[in-house]
Amino acid sequence: MKPPALVLRQRLRRIETKPKPVYIVGFKDFGGIGKIPELREELDDIIESIERGDGVPEAHYRAGVDRDEDRLLADRGIMHLHLGGKDSDILVFLIQYADRVVLLETNTHVHFRTQPAGKNIVALSQGWLRTLENDMAVAAACAADAATEGERTAAEELRDKRAASIAAFKAKSGIK
Repeated sequence: MKPPALVLRQRLRRIETKPKPVYIVGFKDFGGIGKIPELREELDDIIESIERGDGVPEAHYRAGVDRDEDRLLADRGIMHLHLGGKDSDILVFLIQYADRVVLLETNTHVHFRTQPAGKNIVALSQGWLRTLENDMAVAAACAADAATEGERTAAEELRDKRAASIAAFKAKSGIK
């Protein structure tokens, strides 16, 4: 078996317009959107739009997204979207990969005020993110490289088990 493909964070200014599953394992709501139904609904709409492959509505991107550099995106591969409009201080931080999107947390612009940008974002140091990146890469590589139907089935079962764990976490935490 070949080693898993390197999992790279994309540094695109926008979410790609192709269907991608959205993962929320370890997601933290520091921005308090769980208490604001309108913002929670906006986040649900963003997730559904990404999963359908529609990208993200323009209203959630920052003003100047196509002109100005975003240091957090450029340096760490962490994108942010605005909930409540372009000028809102309530953000959702996420990582976009070629085949999925991982939501990290809601927060304010606080991560842009650190040097270097984002040094305190909790999700960067949490083991669950590294584990998810590694597990998904290994499962995908195993499924793609499986020599037999049995190996392919085993790799697909591992992938499905990871997806079930994520779904159970979402159900337990009340996150859609």
